[in-house]
Amino acid sequence: MRRTILIFGCLSALIPAIFGCTSRYLTITEKIKLHDEQIKQSNMKGCVPGCILFEGDSNMELIDFQDYFSEPCCNYSKRGSTTEYLIRRMKQINKEKPDIIVMLVGGNDLLKNTPLEVIDKNYSAVLSYYKTITKKIYCISNLPVHPNFYLKNPDIINLNRNLERICARDGAVYVNAYPHFLQKGALNQTYARDMVHLNKAGQDLLVAVLKKYMKK
Repeated sequence: MRRTILIFGCLSALIPAIFGCTSRYLTITEKIKLHDEQIKQSNMKGCVPGCILFEGDSNMELIDFQDYFSEPCCNYSKRGSTTEYLIRRMKQINKEKPDIIVMLVGGNDLLKNTPLEVIDKNYSAVLSYYKTITKKIYCISNLPVHPNFYLKNPDIINLNRNLERICARDGAVYVNAYPHFLQKGALNQTYARDMVHLNKAGQDLLVAVLKKYMKK
């Protein structure tokens, strides 16, 4: 009987501890989601004529660009976006009348096993349209990933080579950010919050690299 009481007492003490940790984890997760949602809302406030418009995937979506630029910043980026998604959003972007468009996209195309020739065709379609609605286009290279991630860095390098060639042909500025985030052939974890996405230090670096190209 005494052993039963002892076991029950231990379980009674252990269960709150387990659920306490779970509750705290959920709270942290909720805070991250809330922070990300606040950034998305902030990034749509600058959607006015003459803005800098950002388009791309989650690494662009999670940056509060208005913190970095004095000009109004409009961010259409959405997690999971591919080059095909950008084509679908082109006419919607035209309504904003941006002076500058900054683009970072392509990694999700590789994740979906989209052939490089299809991605290249989509890049060309996007840039051709952007040239008719804005004064300047900047294409940021796709960034390296963690070596254990299922998307591999040699594939990203090949994608970036194609993008650089298309930019040179179509009159866009290619922003070679890839090497700035590289350490031992993969994403420098100093700038990462996981295997793919940038933390605040990574976001700071990405914008700093972009601004250098904008000053040229």
